[in-house]
Amino acid sequence: MLHDHPSVEEFQSFLRNIPRPNNAARNVRVLRHLLADCSTCRDRLQSMGWQPERLERLVYLAGNPSESVLQAAEGYNYDRAFAKADEAVSKFLVAAPLPQVPAEELLAELDLHPLAEQVSLVERDERFSSPSLIQWLIDRSHAKRYADPDEMLHWSRLARSVAAHATPEAAGGEEKLSDLQARAVGQFGNALRVAGRMREAEEALSTAQHHLEMGTGDPALRAKLFEQVASLHTFQRRFDAAISALTEATEIYRSLGESHALARTLVLEAIAKLYSGEPEGAVVILNQAIPLIDQEGDPHLLFAACHNLVQCYINLDRPELALSIYSEMSDLYKDFSDPLLLLRTAWQEGHLLRDLGHLQAAEAALLRARTGFLKMDLMYEAAVVSLDLAAVYVKLGAVESCKQTAAETVPIFRALGVVRETLASLLQLQRVADQEQQALEIIRLLNARIEPHAKRNLLK
Repeated sequence: MLHDHPSVEEFQSFLRNIPRPNNAARNVRVLRHLLADCSTCRDRLQSMGWQPERLERLVYLAGNPSESVLQAAEGYNYDRAFAKADEAVSKFLVAAPLPQVPAEELLAELDLHPLAEQVSLVERDERFSSPSLIQWLIDRSHAKRYADPDEMLHWSRLARSVAAHATPEAAGGEEKLSDLQARAVGQFGNALRVAGRMREAEEALSTAQHHLEMGTGDPALRAKLFEQVASLHTFQRRFDAAISALTEATEIYRSLGESHALARTLVLEAIAKLYSGEPEGAVVILNQAIPLIDQEGDPHLLFAACHNLVQCYINLDRPELALSIYSEMSDLYKDFSDPLLLLRTAWQEGHLLRDLGHLQAAEAALLRARTGFLKMDLMYEAAVVSLDLAAVYVKLGAVESCKQTAAETVPIFRALGVVRETLASLLQLQRVADQEQQALEIIRLLNARIEPHAKRNLLK
């Protein structure tokens, strides 16, 4: 007879988190009770509100999705689910062998070499073909998403390379290795998207999905890939496809009881709505997402949700309400030092000040944002901020400043590869800078013409 039954907290941690090596002892104890069809643990799961469908989501990881749920005459029959767990667990939760060299040491050794040498190092030195290193590299890549897109891409490329050279024996089996490869290539695809390399990002995410299908069927990994694909679709302005992928991810996270991950998908859905021209719908979704966010565990997600909520109200021509939310979140904004976040905040501040009629203050904020975007080689952002700045000068009647800004924007537009007609419109703006209505109409036209060149025009 089994004793020492897992606590509610241990069940919650086991059922909701992706297993890691430091959870192995807990996993073994929980699994021993599940596989033994422990009646006490069965009752405990039911008392936790763990619905049968949620348990099936865990134990039928690699099963046939068309299999129907068995229902007993007086309720759900857990026998099939518990029996099936043995097969799923052998693929999904089996512990990989301990690495010969801890991942922390390998990462520290990598840091001793220039970035340009690190890829060849992990490819020629088999010590770096360590599955335990992959998640460290993915985490480091993810942490750079708002600070340095190039470095984000570098760490994800290393993760992909390590995953490509790892062996099934080191990973804990063929299926576990496929999961690691899906995770690494998915992060690589996401980094390519952030870098604006859309075709390559699409190819990488397609490869990641292939690895996923060869893996254990980990539902959390499947949902994460849906998120990454949805972000790509949003950048490609394929908003219906993005929302469809997010619906799939949302369903998985709801079944797993992952409220914070659910909040993340809702924020992504709101962004897709916002950029598809539906700010009202985005407001509704963001107000659903914000209470679900783990504010201490992921302050960046809270920042993204609030930033986009402010943008919704700017787009809805309600600057007073946007300013109210912006002011309430000012303390949160001060907690971040990520260069890209600070630049987007300055840009948004310029929008708010412009719409509220504080044109000189708007000028200062927009100049700060444009300078920063140019330093980071973010030409689309620099181009749009330049047009925003030109509009402020038109409203101020600062004709020479408008002409100078238009002239400074010409090389930025050329770097984007815009068509000749667009450059001609920019030159025309210089000629009509003293005619407010005509100048603002040209600026609106220019914004529409460069929109297809958007690469990183959303925050998440």
